[in-house]
Amino acid sequence: MVFRRIFGGKAGSSAYVLDTSLFVNPDARKYFGHTVHDAVVNFLAVAAKAKGIKFYMTPSVVKELKYFAEKELPSFKNIITIKAPSLYELKIPAIIMYKFIDELRSRVNAGLRVSEKFVRDEKTPLEEKLHKLRVQYKESLREGILDSEEDFEVLMLAKEMAATIMTMDQGLVKAAEELGVKCVSIDAFYDHMKEA
Repeated sequence: MVFRRIFGGKAGSSAYVLDTSLFVNPDARKYFGHTVHDAVVNFLAVAAKAKGIKFYMTPSVVKELKYFAEKELPSFKNIITIKAPSLYELKIPAIIMYKFIDELRSRVNAGLRVSEKFVRDEKTPLEEKLHKLRVQYKESLREGILDSEEDFEVLMLAKEMAATIMTMDQGLVKAAEELGVKCVSIDAFYDHMKEA
């Protein structure tokens, strides 16, 4: 009942694909726990009360979560369905790939400029320079873009099932918008949960 009010769906009609960022990103995790393990445990407790709402995770997201968790995660059985997308059967418009390649080329060039700047910097100590290079290089190449197999599988599963993605990952949100897949952030979910 609470979940139906939150998401506006009818019983049995709402499906959500969960992304790793919900449990790993500190901005998202704070709603359910300070550690990855606690966030998963507390989310499962809330999700277990949802009637007519289905939650899904891809096997790659589960594997990634286990990597980040500080101890063994509880079983998702009967609460979150683990399902892989049918990658050999799904199709995406060619324009999506065209835009992705164009953006990737721009990002590689931006990464090259960041690297050149740090090579020319002779004043900053090496360790400090390397740290700054890693941060800026990652921002140039990965921020705001679909940058992992896990994210791609989440997107494809949501597309396949006409489900909504629950994520804090802006690259995933952007890609979902391109494909017409709905997204909801954990912030919106939590705010609506408090109001319900």
